[in-house]
Amino acid sequence: MLHRNASALLLSCSLLLCAPAASAGFDPTDAPSAAVEETPSPFRRIELLGDGELEWPCGVPFEDPGFIARGADGEDLSGSVVIEGAPVPWRVGDYTITYLCSADDGEIAAARRLVHIKAQPLPDVVLPPAGTICLTFDDGPCEYTERCLEILASHNIRATFFIVANQTKYLPLLPKIVEGGHTLGIHCYDHSSYGMLYRDEEHYFTDLLKAQQIIHDYTGQYAHVVRFPGGSRTASHLAGTLKGGYPELYGILHDMGIRPYDWNVQPESATKTVEGTIVDFTHPREPYEYAVVLQHDARRFSVEALDQMLAWAQAEGYTFAPLDTTYPEVLFN
Repeated sequence: MLHRNASALLLSCSLLLCAPAASAGFDPTDAPSAAVEETPSPFRRIELLGDGELEWPCGVPFEDPGFIARGADGEDLSGSVVIEGAPVPWRVGDYTITYLCSADDGEIAAARRLVHIKAQPLPDVVLPPAGTICLTFDDGPCEYTERCLEILASHNIRATFFIVANQTKYLPLLPKIVEGGHTLGIHCYDHSSYGMLYRDEEHYFTDLLKAQQIIHDYTGQYAHVVRFPGGSRTASHLAGTLKGGYPELYGILHDMGIRPYDWNVQPESATKTVEGTIVDFTHPREPYEYAVVLQHDARRFSVEALDQMLAWAQAEGYTFAPLDTTYPEVLFN
């Protein structure tokens, strides 16, 4: 179909765009049910690379397969294409991307791609055996992470590392963490400002996906566990920006194939010393049943307390395991 009025076509394209908005409370049922056919101009044409209709896993940063726009004489016009609409990769739904290539005379070629963001499955939750301790370390990788890995290896223990992904100097440690049998989780990309991180869902999930991509770049795998910086209570403002509050926040993560974890043991909280951390851990008020222990490989005293902590726990008959998505979520909210 030939369109000689660019404004009219842009209006018709906007009516066809039914992509869910990147905000709380959008309705995926408003999305289109089928891909829209390409509309070529006699003087230009847009060819989509890849399929015109795609399924994409929720929580994986979206990568457009691309396109080629050519004029009647074969010249490459790809740099002149305007793209409208984009999938929100953390929100399940159907999204339309429209590609437009216009000329001074008003001739416009258009192509559209339909993207289905699909929820990722999570396994059923199974409570681990009584006496299971899940050590977790926040805020690395850093200068103490390698020492932490050495101590864990000396006791043949696996743990979980919730990383801050903008610490580029130490990111080469990520493959070593995975090779050691440990679980890599997402803390965030940028830990510098809670106010900015938790401003709204776009800020939080954009940060999370940036960290997710870095983990994949270094290890070839995506993380499936996450810990909110400061814990879920600190994420209260973020939850408050969503109509469904915390349940909606956790539901988005579940659709991404991710489970969130706070903690129920924090031995380093009292004295912030090696000795105090050891005493706090080795003198629990009650025996550990299913313990998710918060420590920081970014704190030297916490790492140096590890050897005696682990020796005591093994002597007491406790077992250690890294978190995985079959373990129940431990959450403050």
